Amino acid sequence: MKRPAIFGVSLFLLLIAIASGYYLGISTKTQKDFDWQDLTIDPNGKGYGYTSEALFNSDIALPEIKKLSGKSKILSPIELDGGEFHLGYIVSVDVEKLDSKNVPEKYKKEHKEKYKAGEFTAMPIQEVVYQVTFEFTLKDKDGFELVKLVGPKHSLYSGKDNRVQDKVSQPILKTVAGRTKDIVFYMTVERCETCN
Repeated sequence: MKRPAIFGVSLFLLLIAIASGYYLGISTKTQKDFDWQDLTIDPNGKGYGYTSEALFNSDIALPEIKKLSGKSKILSPIELDGGEFHLGYIVSVDVEKLDSKNVPEKYKKEHKEKYKAGEFTAMPIQEVVYQVTFEFTLKDKDGFELVKLVGPKHSLYSGKDNRVQDKVSQPILKTVAGRTKDIVFYMTVERCETCN
């Protein structure tokens, strides 16, 4: 009678040890897999493009983009059960200084602008500001696309190295998060915020 009881207790303890090891292994793997990783700039071009509004409805052209780089990380849920995974990112966009020769005369002098809140005096511009969005394509180890995510809108200033840190609000499934090996990055220049 003692042997079956000892065997039963031993089997129970062995199952607890296996389950604990599996759980600890998953926890360790999750933390390791979701470290910061460099973003891959879209291999089919410069890594950025313009909407038709940015190209054709802007009277101040965005100066040359000198450098585009970034890193991303899949953010684990705050709660263990029922939480969501999200993509966090830090992107750097270095833009050339605005050349005043390319600026229309109306922006080079002080002028009045009318808004719903009233009339304001606008000072001559030194730099131009554009609105941009960042798109992230999550790919598996074989290069197949898992999901595309689009981040919120950000302002991009000429004459500086713009650094943006944010997260995409669209959640990522746990299975997609676990299969993601590469994240391809693309920036869309949406519109000129300085232009009127």
